[in-house]
Amino acid sequence: MPNIKQLLKAHLGGHLNKPSTPLIRHIAMIGLILLSLPVSASITITEIQPLKYPSVIKNLTRSTTVTVNWKGELGNSTNATLLDNDYHQGRYLVTSDTNSPITINFFQLANETKINLKTLRVRYKNKTYKGFPVSGLDNPGLNGEYVDIGAKVVAGKKSTAGQKYPQYTLTIEEQ
Repeated sequence: MPNIKQLLKAHLGGHLNKPSTPLIRHIAMIGLILLSLPVSASITITEIQPLKYPSVIKNLTRSTTVTVNWKGELGNSTNATLLDNDYHQGRYLVTSDTNSPITINFFQLANETKINLKTLRVRYKNKTYKGFPVSGLDNPGLNGEYVDIGAKVVAGKKSTAGQKYPQYTLTIEEQ
């Protein structure tokens, strides 16, 4: 493989050997170096709305369960008295400037004692995923695609009463 001087010599027709062109030589070298640097791609995740659960009355003798699915509806496993109807699925707009396949990962951060997110679900391009990470998914492209998420939150019977904010991480990477 020819080295960079040979490439420049061939490209510039031997002008690199003239002593009057040191500036051009440096500029040409910098240009070739910049052209050989790796190009980076980016994927963007824009939060439209985070996953939100309604306020509930905690069960005293058993775990309290509330499910908000990826459609933004309450799931059948909800076993608590609701204090409000303020809940919705998480929704994110994902865009990419390449066409590389993507990987989606979704997991809880376990930031609240005795509060767990379970039955995690992601809806992407009309398909629901429940095991993470999920690889080899079609790229969302520049126009983007929505990702909807839902999960069951379970407050153990020994959890303390009060406002709880279980947190999660949604990561989307190009492969």
